[in-house]
Amino acid sequence: MNIIIDKNTILLPVSKLVGITEKRSLMPILSNILIDFGKLNTTVYSTDLELSAIGTIEYRAPEEKKIVIHGRKFLEILREMDNGEITLQIEENILAIIQKQTEIVLSLQDPEEFPEVKKISGNEEIVIDGATFLEMIEKVSFAISLDETRYILTGMHISGHDGSMVVVGTDGFRMAFYQKQIEGMKSFKGITIPKRSLSEMERVIDEGEKVIMTIEEKHVQINTKNIVVVSRVIEGSFPDYENVIPQSNDNVIHLDKDSFIRSLKRVSSIIGRSEPIKMSLTKGKLEMEAESDIGRAKEVIDVNYNGENTTMNFNVRFVMDVISHIEGNTVIMSVPTTYGAVLFKEENNDFYKNIVMPIRI
Repeated sequence: MNIIIDKNTILLPVSKLVGITEKRSLMPILSNILIDFGKLNTTVYSTDLELSAIGTIEYRAPEEKKIVIHGRKFLEILREMDNGEITLQIEENILAIIQKQTEIVLSLQDPEEFPEVKKISGNEEIVIDGATFLEMIEKVSFAISLDETRYILTGMHISGHDGSMVVVGTDGFRMAFYQKQIEGMKSFKGITIPKRSLSEMERVIDEGEKVIMTIEEKHVQINTKNIVVVSRVIEGSFPDYENVIPQSNDNVIHLDKDSFIRSLKRVSSIIGRSEPIKMSLTKGKLEMEAESDIGRAKEVIDVNYNGENTTMNFNVRFVMDVISHIEGNTVIMSVPTTYGAVLFKEENNDFYKNIVMPIRI
């Protein structure tokens, strides 16, 4: 059987789905993708059992045929081919990829061994702009934990409230909270989507399209124009994030964002990314200090501050992450009277909040 198809027609969906294929060799079949050539359209499947994707290609094959091929090798070959048509010559368990004077042969696996990949139909269905969903992921994903021993924290918690959606990411030492007004949004019970699933969703979502999110008890699904991604959700109770956000941090300081970032970079230049930086607030001044085996650094910023004198130590990377995600020219930093979470916000925006816990030294 010969399939004659434009290279880019098949390259785009394969490039978006192949990241899901299992890199480890525990189940070699999961390193493959399944391509189902049909008389109405062609469908590509990819899965690692926890996360799956289904891509639709507008191509009608002369006859129906399923093949299972190594995803990453197939993608590499397609990328190196010239633009234009290629011929996929399928014979038993062999695929020949032919273009002009080039012929590359790959072995095929048995389609019957490929795990079943199917869409879900949950009770909750949400329609959201692609750009909005991507923005919400970007605002909080940096705070999601990488520690598998606290598994519930390794994903983004998402919940619906009348007229808005809330997303939260935390690793127990910092937290990012973002609430977005969305017309027609209904309340729904919160779910936690694994960080890896979010990365693959980002890969397939285009800013200019609508995304349909379907939620059931153990899975979440997003539908874009040509690709569906189905992911398991992280089971368990997400921390009560609302009670973590400080409500009475009365020591407030307004900082110029660009100047603050430059000062942090200068002072932290002599320490590692996870070493502490000391911040001291006194009337009219913010003093930052850092010290390591190779030296020490200090910088004083003149600020409009009339609160209590206080000293805190921070993981400098956590502070830099927060500031880099704050929009506008001003960072508002609210500090408690005693040891506790420090709140970082944007000016005139109460919908995006970040908290960072100081380090006890």
